[in-house]
Amino acid sequence: MHNYNDYTIEDLARDDYFRTSMLHPDRESTAFWQAWTAARPDHRDRYQKARIIVFTLDQRYNARLPTEEVANRVGQIIGRLDEIDSVPPTQKPFLFHYWWRVAAVFVASLGFLLWNLQDSLKPQVSQTVPEQATQVSNALVARKNDTHHNQTLILSDSSIVTLFPGSTLQFPGTFAGESRKVTLSGDAFFEVSHGAKPFLVYAGETITQVWGTRFRVTAFPKDDLVKVSVKSGKVSVHKSSEFELPASAASKPAPGIMLTMHQQAVFDRNDLLLEKSQLKNLEIITQDTDLREQVFVDTPVAEVFKELENLYGIEIAFDKHTFASCRIITSFRGETLTERINSICEAIEAHYEPENGGIVILGEGCR
Repeated sequence: MHNYNDYTIEDLARDDYFRTSMLHPDRESTAFWQAWTAARPDHRDRYQKARIIVFTLDQRYNARLPTEEVANRVGQIIGRLDEIDSVPPTQKPFLFHYWWRVAAVFVASLGFLLWNLQDSLKPQVSQTVPEQATQVSNALVARKNDTHHNQTLILSDSSIVTLFPGSTLQFPGTFAGESRKVTLSGDAFFEVSHGAKPFLVYAGETITQVWGTRFRVTAFPKDDLVKVSVKSGKVSVHKSSEFELPASAASKPAPGIMLTMHQQAVFDRNDLLLEKSQLKNLEIITQDTDLREQVFVDTPVAEVFKELENLYGIEIAFDKHTFASCRIITSFRGETLTERINSICEAIEAHYEPENGGIVILGEGCR
């Protein structure tokens, strides 16, 4: 294997092993490039840029280009990126480096890279910001997943809920009071943001109390069992008939079961028993959505948000006219929904706000 330490971005993008590793990764190549990018700070910058170039060419030509033509196209892209980097900061449309946290994000006009992406199969949702988008509401919102796909909800505290088919979640538009309370009928995976107020999941005859963790609750009305399975962090599971929210941290907690990583609590509705066990099937707490790769090449931000909607099953509202001039080059793999949204918002000088389980993007657009 070559010594890649002195390889330029262009060298990497032309290299057969690098290209194969990016397009058809396996355990060995993934481990190699992870170690290589961690070896020196400048490696990650070269790796990310070369990686985007490889995906750019593959999306456009599906690897049908001969070797000499690949070299030519790589040279064109590198030349254009060098042109952008050489423009004084005050003259750049907007160029934002975010390699070390999420992905390489460029907002620039790369005319020759404007290639069509396939239209999504997901029905078009309204892209217009609702008039009440900035209004704060404490009214309860009920979201039912009637589809055959998972749906993602973002609550007002930025907690993320993956709602599985046939499930319903009821939650306030804005959390108020001494706790963050939601009610579940069905099956959902929770990624609760840390906060001073406890997060409570009412599901069937159980109440799960957490402060910040990742766990799954399964409580369909017709099932005999209610299950709470923990992926990380710590939760306490209680019979709803015995639960009372402590008035203070010093108060005696209600009887219940404390769960930590890879543990499960099962409530049997027939004999009213609540029991704790080790979680044997870890697949039920595996969330592979964040592992799905997304690559955008000089893509209008409207299309980027649409792809995020399709992947996560979440509604993203924004003013299409305001952000019409925003285009993005980026790649994601392993980042959460909020990390991807934050990265894009930073690049287009915007911010997001949770709105009734969905996301509203607000800003003045790209200058």
